[in-house]
Amino acid sequence: MPTRAGRRVPTIVLADDSIFQRMMTRALLEAEGYQVLEAGDGRELIELVKLSHPDLIVMDIAMPSMDGVTAARRIRAQSGTMARVPIVFLTALAASGDRDTALAAGGNDYLVKPISDRELLAVVRRYAKGPVGPDS
Repeated sequence: MPTRAGRRVPTIVLADDSIFQRMMTRALLEAEGYQVLEAGDGRELIELVKLSHPDLIVMDIAMPSMDGVTAARRIRAQSGTMARVPIVFLTALAASGDRDTALAAGGNDYLVKPISDRELLAVVRRYAKGPVGPDS
């Protein structure tokens, strides 16, 4: 488990099919002191979560191969800590009822793109455990 100055660094799994979106989000989160692991779709996400036991999952809803809602349902169907890891959904296509569907699938929060850095960091801090910040 990564540490900085003897303290545990929270791990976030970021899943989005947009390489650009992952790059921008990763840079923001790493600047705040989080370790970020990336997946390009729901199938990769599930495997990465099994291997890494993250503190938080941040994922797009619309991804190829397996969408975020299906991935969340599969994660919640697991046993142990994997089933309890907080999930924050991101979406650019917010239609009526999407929020309810995402939260019913096991999401803890739901943000509509474009998301400000401040908004994303506030939600991440709410769910990720451990000390963060450049000087932590």
